Amino acid sequence: MKINKDLMDALMMISFIILVLVGTTDFTNMAYKYTLMGVCGAVVALSVIGRIMRTKKIKEE
Repeated sequence: MKINKDLMDALMMISFIILVLVGTTDFTNMAYKYTLMGVCGAVVALSVIGRIMRTKKIKEE
């Protein structure tokens, strides 16, 4: 599977920005805030893992 570097970088940056914005915003429903932060954190983690996998794949070739 081909992983596009620019897409992974953009996804990682946008998810991290959203994570910071949600973390600093006051929510009345804290469960919703923590769920949203968990989802954004997972997207950031997956995009970092994808970026690392792509880097290793390029070095192997």
